[in-house]
Amino acid sequence: MKSVVFPVVLFFFGLMNAQDTLEKPTPLATLFDSIYTISNSYDRYKIIKKVYFQDLKRQSLDSVENYKQQLIEKESLLKLETQNFETLKAQADLTQIALNQSLQKENSITLFGAAISKKNYNLILWSIVLLLLLGLCYYIYKFNNNKHLTKKAQNSLTEIEQELTAYRKRSLENEQKLRRKLQDEINKQRNS
Repeated sequence: MKSVVFPVVLFFFGLMNAQDTLEKPTPLATLFDSIYTISNSYDRYKIIKKVYFQDLKRQSLDSVENYKQQLIEKESLLKLETQNFETLKAQADLTQIALNQSLQKENSITLFGAAISKKNYNLILWSIVLLLLLGLCYYIYKFNNNKHLTKKAQNSLTEIEQELTAYRKRSLENEQKLRRKLQDEINKQRNS
């Protein structure tokens, strides 16, 4: 059992160490400093071994190429982002136009084929309602007034009819009295 566990544990530790020991590019400043410290001095000059110089040259060119590549990638990314920005800006403009049209449609009502704002529509509607109410009140007033006048006229007619009936009775009574008197006079004249 120990013979199986030990190699597996050793393999995992090896993997962990392998990930930690991956070479990271050495910064150029550190490279220059290390070459300066390992170089020999002669009078005022520094003597660098060719191997170190070639290594410095190679790493410097690699760093420059790396920076150029990063610059190209960033420029292409910037162009892509600029294009995306322009596309999004155009879409935002179209969306804003559509929003303005929608708001205009929402805030207006079509009446007899003409677009009228809701405020004006409400003003027209309530003006019509108010005019209709005023007309209704006027007609109710006129109806009640005419009803009152009609009742008054009917009452007057009834009174006049009663007076006429009373007058006819009196006239008939007077006529009968006159006839009696006349008959009495005629009878008196005949008898005398």
